Parts: sequence; structure tokens; C-alpha cells
Amino acid sequence: MPATSTSTAVAARPEIGRIMRFVLGGLAILAALAFLGCAGALVWALGSHRDASGYFTTATHHYRTSSYALTTESLNVSSVTPTWVLADRFEITATSGAPTKPLFVGIARTEDVDRYLARVAHDELGNISFDPFRIDYTRLGGADAPATLPETRRFWQVQAVGTGARTIAWPVRRDRWTAVVMNADGSRAVSVDAQLKVRFSHVWWLVGCLLALGALSLAGGRLLYRGRRAEAGRS
Repeated sequence: MPATSTSTAVAARPEIGRIMRFVLGGLAILAALAFLGCAGALVWALGSHRDASGYFTTATHHYRTSSYALTTESLNVSSVTPTWVLADRFEITATSGAPTKPLFVGIARTEDVDRYLARVAHDELGNISFDPFRIDYTRLGGADAPATLPETRRFWQVQAVGTGARTIAWPVRRDRWTAVVMNADGSRAVSVDAQLKVRFSHVWWLVGCLLALGALSLAGGRLLYRGRRAEAGRS
């Protein structure tokens, strides 16, 4: 009886090995499909969604608030995040809904913007979806008007003021950042048509990495399946 139990256990080991090779081979092939699919999507986006300057561009959309300012959620560029996986440059082009009313557009550190607008009624833009276009507004601050005009503050990294289309270009830096749109005179009721452009660094390098990972995963999956078939043939 003990001899029978031992032989049964020995016979079960090759079967467990075949099952593990089958499972791991399937996972490797699924991973390969995911890597290759991501690479294909990136190649398609690079060919069809970038302009001549290499920017990914949104359509122009309308934003408005009855308060004194529109702000974005904080863009957190962490010091521990590799810069190659991030957008390296933004452009925002904004045009006032009132053609003769000067507009202010700027980007500054979030902590500076929060202090400036702490008691000022303003709307933060969040959960922006571009296809179809949908946006959530969150009312923040108090009920006061700005104590000073935005262009007089010295903390802006980039800013643009005037009528017509105003464009700011910002090379991404580490820290937490917020974009702000206001009427240049600090008045209520901000209405603006805006377009966002984003440029990413090392995108083709990322495509190459995804293709390499996909090829390696596919080769690993095939080897595992071949090993399973060879083992099944010997049993």
C-alpha cells in the first residue's frame, strides 16, 4: 500500500508541472497582447493625434463660472516620479467669451494659488472628459473679490494678459502646480474658450520598450507551451 501511494505522488508531479506551464504560458501570452496593444495604440495616437509641433491637442471647449476665477486641480509632479513618463510641456490657449474684456491666464505653485484665492470665490475644474466633453465644477474659497489684480502678483511661473487669444507655454517642473484663468480686472463672471496642448517626452522610446516586452512575453509563452507538449509526449 505505501508503494502505491508513492507511485501515485510521483505520477502527479509531471501533471502539476504541465498545468503550471499551461497557466504561466497563457499569462505570458496575455501580457504580450497587452504590451503589443498598448504599443499599437501609442503608434496610432502619434500618427493621428499630434500636430506638426509634436503636441497632442484637444478641441476648443467653453468654460465659465459666475465666480472670480477658474482653476485646475493640482498637477502633482512628484520628485520620485521618473521624468521620462511625464508630459514635458503644456500649452494653454484661452480666449475671453467677451471679446473686448482682457483675460488673465497663469500657472503657479498650488500653495501660492491657494493663498491668493483662499477667501476668493472660485471654481475648480475636475473630472474633465473630452469625448464627449463633460466637466465638474467645484466651488471653493469664500465670498470676497480678489484683493489685488492677478497680474500684479509675483509668484506666476508663466502668465499672459490681454484681449483675443492668450497662450502660455509651460515646461513641466517638479512640485504641485495650478493653472488659473481670471478676468484681468479681477471681476466676476469668467467666460473662456480654451484649448490644451500636451507634449510627451521619450514616447518612441516607450513604444520600443512595449514592443520588446511584448516580444519577450510572447516568446516566453511559446517556450512554456512547447515544454508542456514535450513533457506530455514523454508521459
